[in-house]
Amino acid sequence: MASRRQFLRHTVAAALALPGFVLAQAPAGTRRVAALFASSPATASHFPKALGSGLAELGWVEGRNLQLDVRYGENDVARFRHLAAELLALRPDVFVAGNEPVAREVAALTKTVPIVVPIGFDPVGAGLVQSLAKPGGNVTGYSVLNYEVMPKRLQLLREAVPGLKRVAVMYRSADGNADRALKLLADPARKLGLTIIPVEIRDLDGLEMGFKQLGKQKVGGILVVPDSFFFQHRVTMADLAIKYGVAYGTGTVESAVAGSVFSYGPNAGALFRRSATLVDRILKGANPANIPVEQADVYELAVNLKTARALGIKLPASFLVQVTQTIE
Repeated sequence: MASRRQFLRHTVAAALALPGFVLAQAPAGTRRVAALFASSPATASHFPKALGSGLAELGWVEGRNLQLDVRYGENDVARFRHLAAELLALRPDVFVAGNEPVAREVAALTKTVPIVVPIGFDPVGAGLVQSLAKPGGNVTGYSVLNYEVMPKRLQLLREAVPGLKRVAVMYRSADGNADRALKLLADPARKLGLTIIPVEIRDLDGLEMGFKQLGKQKVGGILVVPDSFFFQHRVTMADLAIKYGVAYGTGTVESAVAGSVFSYGPNAGALFRRSATLVDRILKGANPANIPVEQADVYELAVNLKTARALGIKLPASFLVQVTQTIE
């Protein structure tokens, strides 16, 4: 652990020493907010827009009294670390870490800069906060219970796909929470009469191979363990699902818009917008150690009817009555 901290300190120093690196100076009176997102600009640019819009509503306007520095990690943990060091070298007043994996890298680099996490999966288990009620350090934000609601997604998938018997659970090879997700699904799957098939995905090529194999095995449905890789490649996943005739459910409405049969989870864009309130409180002097981590309290079920039709799925009324957003 000590060697890791030493490495990260050297990373910050290296960022400052890069040829041509200049510590940008914001106009007098301007507050600086850094934001690092796990995926790419093409798939996540609406998140900083939501954050910026929320801040503007609270009186923090870019070019007037706010400097918002944004970076994208492209699903590369090493890149998370480098960009976090780069942003911290700009001396932000608040650091918005797009999701929990990003937050872990930022928190390893600083114990003083306040960190807001709009999408925390398990901030206590990840060691980011002491408790949801009393974070106790420099991190606060929102908890979305992404793993705890996976049994609900499994139930919805069972309802959406008549005759479903086998469900693949896709997870990233580097995801330390995959075992936890699979354990959470074991008992609900048994009660629903479903067989769970774990599928490890390493890269984009592996993603297509996974879908192809599941199609050959006549696996009727897929759930994914939350990861920014699946979020970034949501359009590819939708295309592969139709190509190989496999329905899949996710946790983000963006994925349902891209083509998953359904999504069930909180509205991520709304959480980034709401996170502006936490940033505002910190900029006005609040200590993140005393700002409770809030739990997302509204979970939405979005269904893509076009995808359902393409897969030949007739969604039952018991499923449709729960839908909060319909995508044609």
